[in-house]
Amino acid sequence: MEILFYISIFLPLLLGIIAIFFSQNTAKKYLNFIAIIYFFLSAIAIYFLVTKATFANDFFVLDSLNIVFYSIILVLSFIIGLYSISYFRTEIEHKEIGRWRLKQYNIMINLFIFSMLIVAVSKNLMVMWIALEATTIFTTFLISFYNTKSSWEAAWKYVILCWIGVTIWLLWLFMIILSGVHSLDITNLVKEEIVNTKLLEIAFVFILIWFGTKVWFFPLNSWLPDAHWKWSTPISAFMSSILLPLAFYMIIRTQSIIDVQLETTFTSNLMMFFSLITIIYSGFVMLIQHHYKRTLAYSSSENMWIIAFSWALWVPIFSILHIIGHSFIKTAAFMSAWNILLYTHTGQYDNIKNISKYMKISSILLVISLFMLVWLPPSPLFISEIGIIFQAFIINPWYALIFIVGIVLAFTWLLYNFSSLFIDKENVADLKKIDKDFKISFMHLPIILSLIIAVLISVIFIMGA
Repeated sequence: MEILFYISIFLPLLLGIIAIFFSQNTAKKYLNFIAIIYFFLSAIAIYFLVTKATFANDFFVLDSLNIVFYSIILVLSFIIGLYSISYFRTEIEHKEIGRWRLKQYNIMINLFIFSMLIVAVSKNLMVMWIALEATTIFTTFLISFYNTKSSWEAAWKYVILCWIGVTIWLLWLFMIILSGVHSLDITNLVKEEIVNTKLLEIAFVFILIWFGTKVWFFPLNSWLPDAHWKWSTPISAFMSSILLPLAFYMIIRTQSIIDVQLETTFTSNLMMFFSLITIIYSGFVMLIQHHYKRTLAYSSSENMWIIAFSWALWVPIFSILHIIGHSFIKTAAFMSAWNILLYTHTGQYDNIKNISKYMKISSILLVISLFMLVWLPPSPLFISEIGIIFQAFIINPWYALIFIVGIVLAFTWLLYNFSSLFIDKENVADLKKIDKDFKISFMHLPIILSLIIAVLISVIFIMGA
């Protein structure tokens, strides 16, 4: 069993190294090969998840918590890899990128996936920190993928803010060491007697600031929408659906250590406060967005803080359900919206009207994704948010009311903005009919697969409950 685990962890690293030696002309074929490999890796992840396999050694741990994140990384890597085949083929046909850029993508994306896997399964906090720094390095090159002035500006903004956050995380590690621990092993830290618990309270503030830069809470909110505006679709899907939840996984691990030592609700109260502020802020700021990439970026941040709010309420089952559901539904939403961007060459709401006339299948899939994103049944987000609201009313009705106002604002403006794409008016952009989007094609299958998995998650949860 451990052999399968090691294969799933280190094969992405090998794929990234092999991609260095492939020629630019074979880069497109290598995408197909990568998709096949990740199909088998996702099968391994599902096997561990279904059998509830857990184990630990001196370096790695697979338990009931991180097995979820480990599985999300590998399954979505397959789905997004499948989508990348059609996406980059179209980008090359439109002469948006050259084969050298595709080779760069093959290298960086596999190293990025490997780094995320190490963060998810490592036992050592320092190793997790190093792997997280690695994700920042690889995603910086992926943000600047199109090699334009605006993409490099977004990359610099991303790297500066994230490196500040990562440095703050390192300060937290120093505080943990100064508080009297003898090991940075996450399984041992919970059991250790920490001498200076006051340092832990200060340390959690640093953790929350780091989390704010990575997932962003108000006012640390400047890099994510701009970066999504410049990223290619696969990168946006990876970041919103995998990397942001992984950042939350790290705060779960560190919070559990601090809570055991402090035996107070300090961390939960602090997380709840910033969660509610950011949810309300996201709800209002969505109204003034003119680009649907930026709207989906704000939606991702809002959902991350819904997850944080749920965790602060001590309902982890709904947090995990929301993480899984959001990962697959947001991937479908990104790919559906990006299909439109791929052919219209504009992301401005004002430039695109009557899109269902030009892109029927993608329009249908986008509508389904958006409705599932605003927690309408059979979305797993419906189950999780109903559970969160119910628990919030039990703890404090004011928390529940503020939370409801925030999500209603966010969902209203999300649907309002996207509805403008379907208005029966003449287009400002020079659009033409895209015949191949009037029947199911390879560019739609990954979206359909993501939505099917999201519905299955709801069914499994209800049956299990």
